Amino acid sequence: MRQLKIGTSWVRGVVGEALTPELVVNFACAFGTWCDGGPVVIGRDTRRSSAALRAATLAGLISAGCEVIDLGVAPTPLVSFAVREMGIAGGISITGSHNDTKWNALKFLGPDGALLNAVKSEELLDIYHASQFLLAPWDKLHPVDTNTEKLIDRYLEHLLSVLDVDAIRRRPTRIVVDFCNGTCAPIASRFLKELNCTLLPLNEEPSGEFAHPPAPSAVNMRQLASLMRCLQADFGAALNIDGDRIGFVTGEGVALSEEHTLPLTARIRLRRRPGPVVTNFSTSRMVEEVAAQYGQTVIRTAVGESHVIDQGLAEGAVLAGEGSGGVAVLPNSMTFDALLTLGFILEELAFSGESLASSASTLPQYFMRKRHLPCPPNLVYRVLDRFRALYSDSNPDCTDGLRLSWNDAWLHIRASNTEPILRIIAEAQTLQRVDELMEQAITYARRAVFGHVEV
Repeated sequence: MRQLKIGTSWVRGVVGEALTPELVVNFACAFGTWCDGGPVVIGRDTRRSSAALRAATLAGLISAGCEVIDLGVAPTPLVSFAVREMGIAGGISITGSHNDTKWNALKFLGPDGALLNAVKSEELLDIYHASQFLLAPWDKLHPVDTNTEKLIDRYLEHLLSVLDVDAIRRRPTRIVVDFCNGTCAPIASRFLKELNCTLLPLNEEPSGEFAHPPAPSAVNMRQLASLMRCLQADFGAALNIDGDRIGFVTGEGVALSEEHTLPLTARIRLRRRPGPVVTNFSTSRMVEEVAAQYGQTVIRTAVGESHVIDQGLAEGAVLAGEGSGGVAVLPNSMTFDALLTLGFILEELAFSGESLASSASTLPQYFMRKRHLPCPPNLVYRVLDRFRALYSDSNPDCTDGLRLSWNDAWLHIRASNTEPILRIIAEAQTLQRVDELMEQAITYARRAVFGHVEV
């Protein structure tokens, strides 16, 4: 199967199969046309394929008459910041994010620095499918601008301006950071030095050969957790390849679920600036309880960074995030930003005087199970229809797949936005309850996918 996923704000696929140079050139041409030939900033992650996709992206944008500012190897939040700082037409981040090395993607950002929302993405797709691209004459083609060091300096200044730097500096912290051979090591080193923190780097080489799967989940932080038991450090952090997600390990070497990132950040954010929080249907209820402590509400929407940030902007939210470890501090950042999230955690620990383990232990306890099942794209929505029929008496929310909610638990079943799989997530107040929900759902899903239930 040629695996290609076109979603809101991005096109993603397996390089050399579905994600080809021709396709990338055409999407870059379409984006350059959508930007009306205006300036565009690009950045890429450290995958082997990203250099080739950069060349194809440059070809498409330059042919449309765009002036391209190339940040080189750069995290997505830096691309977003550069778009806003320079007041230009848009940006493209070339990154497979949490996917393994065979995958890659183009993330499209609008002039506000945010990933394109559904309406803007439809406009881009219409241009792509019509193949009516801008073609600039030879004398209107611009050279690529790679003089971007000042943009990196301004990005770091921006991060520091959002934080209480003095409070963090007064409590020197030793942090082990696992970069998973991604984009963030050079910027993170400068950032933490400014905060009077000692960085102990792990997997910092930008080799493109990832030491482990990139997503900062507890299972992927085993190496970091093992090292924490040997090192004298306050806590550990694991960053996603393109700097949009972050997970944490306590000083005692306990890897926290990626679900902890949003509620931990919400504590300090809501204390400083009250307002709504936006998250998706698959995120832990911990964030509701944290928000309630500050008299604030949580608004839920479809899974995906563009969905939660777009909804957050519409609702005037002060925070938007997901249980994946991605958090956007609105309106200061328009994308998930792992470094800014790390800064807020440092600030929270500086104010509370607690350790990360102590702070995390005071969050409400829930039990969550996350599973996935390979499912052909031509079958997945029919499988979801069978689930809707099965749970029709339970008042399902069908906004994004199928979500069922009870006083003590919830269950969410949906098609993945990024891979040809069915995702099933359940959370409950007891281990027995969550295991029962997951076993029922995964058993029925297998029967439906493999033909034992009529679809």
